[in-house]
Amino acid sequence: MKKPKNVVIVSHKFLNQPDDDLVLYLNKHKTNNVLFIRHSFSDANNRCSYYDWYKDGKLYLSERTKDFKKCPEPIIYLKEIFYTYKWILKSKIKWDYCICMDGLLTFFTKYVNIFKKYNKLIFWVIDIVPEKRFKSKLKNNIYKLINRKACYRADEIWDLSPRMDLIRKELYGFKASDVSIHKFIQYGIWTGRIKKYPYKACEKNNAVFMGHLLEKQGVQLIIKAIPKIINKNPNFRLKIIGDGKYKPNLIELAQKLGVLKYCNFLGKEDNPVKLENEIAKSCIAIAPYIKNLDTWTYYADPGKIKKYIGSGVPVILTNVPWNAEEIEKNKCGLVIPEDEDELVKSIVFLMDSKNNQLYRNNAIKYSKTFDCNQVFEEIFK
Repeated sequence: MKKPKNVVIVSHKFLNQPDDDLVLYLNKHKTNNVLFIRHSFSDANNRCSYYDWYKDGKLYLSERTKDFKKCPEPIIYLKEIFYTYKWILKSKIKWDYCICMDGLLTFFTKYVNIFKKYNKLIFWVIDIVPEKRFKSKLKNNIYKLINRKACYRADEIWDLSPRMDLIRKELYGFKASDVSIHKFIQYGIWTGRIKKYPYKACEKNNAVFMGHLLEKQGVQLIIKAIPKIINKNPNFRLKIIGDGKYKPNLIELAQKLGVLKYCNFLGKEDNPVKLENEIAKSCIAIAPYIKNLDTWTYYADPGKIKKYIGSGVPVILTNVPWNAEEIEKNKCGLVIPEDEDELVKSIVFLMDSKNNQLYRNNAIKYSKTFDCNQVFEEIFK
């Protein structure tokens, strides 16, 4: 695949995703035109649609719709279709690639090509959820149907995780051979822009969690373990970066256990450079996914793990992400069961000066395998 001259990217947004990094990469290489269309996701504080149009790496035009938050869900989806079509057609450009970040967007964007507005439709799959994607059984069936149709309608499929192709065959009866081009495009990190801290300069008693605050993310496991942790390290602190509907539950739990003073809820950080710096200063990072609650992560490539390691911070995680064993093998993290005592033991181990510096060095080395420049160069070489 040659480097394209004109690229349109369409996505749903709540947090930063790989599409944001692809836009940075394309602009860095002064791509002629990049049209970045986003629709606010259901967990966002609004339901706007908006776009940024870049020419030769510089912002050319932007537009944002009104907030559709109070509209019924079907109206919101119709709004997304309308504005995607409107902005692509309005551009009056024949796009080389139209890259869609989920099945629904791929499904309906296919029909834009009635007007021959792009050469190739790419479905970049950032999640596959076999069961309980939604609370409604009907919605789950619609989700599977739309994703199956999207796979057949795309000219290329890019998977964020090597597990995706396996489950797709099981769910949809869809094989890699059913599409002309199929690639594994993992989550990348701009490792070069992150300031790394040696152990002696880091926040030696701080653990960090970054992400969407949902029960499945397992932050409650860390909070429950704090009484045991402070018996071994009275100066321990937990930084929690992010927001979500489970945040009040976490605060209530910390208050109930009398450990709220050890928890620093920093809120959501939208600036990726500030976010990375806050992570990089930390001594260790934690990602204790709850397997029986998490229908997303097993088949995905969680960006927070990459952020942790790309920032040179050792990570403690449960055996849910596809690369968990690889992370432990490269000694840049520890894989633990969902067990309080094991969590405490791992935190104490990784906060030890010698262990921490060794794992920091290994994390920096390992992160070079998923640097954004390398990831995207592989696509367009």
